[in-house]
Amino acid sequence: MPYNPLFFQLRYDIIGEIAGLLFAVLILVFMFLTKPKQSKTYIFMLTGTIISIFAIMVQIVIVRMASTVSVYYNRNVFTAALTLFLTLYAILLFIYFNYINLLSEGRFRKRFVLIMIYITLSTIYFAVMIYLIVLKRLFFVRTDGIDITHFTRFYCVAGILCCIICMVITTLRRKNISRIVFRATVISVTIDVAVLILQIIATHAIFSAVTYVIPFVIGYQLFHSNSYDEETGCQNISAFESRFQTNERAGRVFYIAYIDFPQLADSSIVPNYEAFSMEVAKICRKIERISRKILMYRLNYGTFIAILETKERSDAENYTEQMRDILDSFFERIDDKIHYFVGVCGDSKRFVAVGNKYTQLFLRYLRNRYLKDGENVYYFANGADFRDFEEIYKIEQTLMDIRARMNPDDERIICYAQPIYSVENKSFRTAEALMRLSIDGKMIPPDTFIKVAEQNNCIHALTVIMMHKVCRAVEALMEEYDFDAVTINCSTLDFTDKTFYKEIMDIIHSYRIDQKMIRLEITESMMAENYDAVRYNMSMLNREGIQLYMDDFGTGYSNLERVVDVPVQTIKFDKSLLYKAVKDYRVDDIFTYMIDFFKKNGFVTLIEGVENEAQKKFSIDRGFDYIQGYHYAKPSPIENLRKYFDKKS
Repeated sequence: MPYNPLFFQLRYDIIGEIAGLLFAVLILVFMFLTKPKQSKTYIFMLTGTIISIFAIMVQIVIVRMASTVSVYYNRNVFTAALTLFLTLYAILLFIYFNYINLLSEGRFRKRFVLIMIYITLSTIYFAVMIYLIVLKRLFFVRTDGIDITHFTRFYCVAGILCCIICMVITTLRRKNISRIVFRATVISVTIDVAVLILQIIATHAIFSAVTYVIPFVIGYQLFHSNSYDEETGCQNISAFESRFQTNERAGRVFYIAYIDFPQLADSSIVPNYEAFSMEVAKICRKIERISRKILMYRLNYGTFIAILETKERSDAENYTEQMRDILDSFFERIDDKIHYFVGVCGDSKRFVAVGNKYTQLFLRYLRNRYLKDGENVYYFANGADFRDFEEIYKIEQTLMDIRARMNPDDERIICYAQPIYSVENKSFRTAEALMRLSIDGKMIPPDTFIKVAEQNNCIHALTVIMMHKVCRAVEALMEEYDFDAVTINCSTLDFTDKTFYKEIMDIIHSYRIDQKMIRLEITESMMAENYDAVRYNMSMLNREGIQLYMDDFGTGYSNLERVVDVPVQTIKFDKSLLYKAVKDYRVDDIFTYMIDFFKKNGFVTLIEGVENEAQKKFSIDRGFDYIQGYHYAKPSPIENLRKYFDKKS
């Protein structure tokens, strides 16, 4: 048995191993609590963390036996412990190498090359290990303990070689690796090599666990704790928000590019997910290589944001033009011909002042405004775009506040009305209630805010508030004036809720009015959304005595059979059909046929949009029961209906 003379009491400091064990256990707990995506890279990291815990425990046992040779030492047991640790360490090196390769590329491309590297390195590693064990050179027993210097040097040298190989391969494949993965690899490899060299030098302290635990801690924090998208090598929206705030606090000027593949939102286009992700990963790497000042982030499957950290607009335009070239190349290369939209936000002082969330909304606004179906679109925003969006944003915030307050008396919702002329009675018997939105004293028309309300789930709140305002106005008018009813427009979202009819009736019954004096207008397109629910609400409202109007008839493809099948009493023809019929006798023939058809089947007919005497005469000649339009009256506050309704005798 080799023997070294006693120079000093042999003791090993294992505080580094204990710290490594605590880190490994802690990160393992975080993994189970946060439940990251079960990707290949995550499985490697999870496996590596578990093996790290076992390896550290074996190392602690080895050090304990080496420090108290007179109590615990048994050569066979000690040799077995060393062999077990070295085997676990070899597995950790294998996992570490695979983990970096998967992060870099997403999947192995040159499997044969990797397999040959694994076989070669494993053969050398285990051959040297067996050689040292057989020749009994892995450790030396002394009277005061066991010298494991050769043991630690062996696996430290193996670790250094693995780090060097990882660094070389990562550098050679630099073009295909995302910037954050490359930087993380460089940092972790540098730390590992430095610690391993210190471990070789420090013969009486064992802290090598840090070299295989810390990389997994860094990997989890960067790539699996919801800040990194493994498939494309981009950080996600949380990382974008963090970078945005950092730049904002530092007062830096920067630009933002919004990159979107709109076709991917259409369920009819479903490219191979893995193949598409690999293609997009290539795009992201190419965009990052344009400049170190470009940082890529993935918002969802087909949407990305790039921060361009440059002060000069000319540089930002140059960068985004190069992005456009990369995307054009992608479009020409793939078979699915997936179109792209690139919108660039160029006024950093403006969007930094209002914050990150506002900026994301603005970028989506650019997409919705300038996107063209079937075309690749590139657009660099200007000041006018910001001004237009500011109005939309203010409307959106106002609507959400209205929805939150749900105040029936909310003064921001203004109730207008347009009287409707009865041809038979030669007087105004009904009126249509029209909603207006008032913001800072400015009146916003429905065409501007209704779509915004629907997108933000505010439309039902507006319907409820309008219902209260109309019922209140009807209650006041009916005391002195003679009229039949006031109609209110309802949205598709309202009628798809099967409890809607009950809510409407509860509101009407809270006022001292005859429920027949409230009528509702719906569009035919509503029935395509959820026919059963819409028809159910219509039937229940009819039972309660509420008449229904079919609004905007003739604007698109109109199914006469379906219209006749639902419980509506009045067909309201759209003005576009009137304008066409006046000019084209062929359309007039169809127009006349539909009017006759509905009248024969017991429906009341109404035409809207009548603006002059000729259109009025045309409408009367065709047999319409009611006429609505600027020729008779423009919309005005609902109180003004007093000017049009006859007083009770």
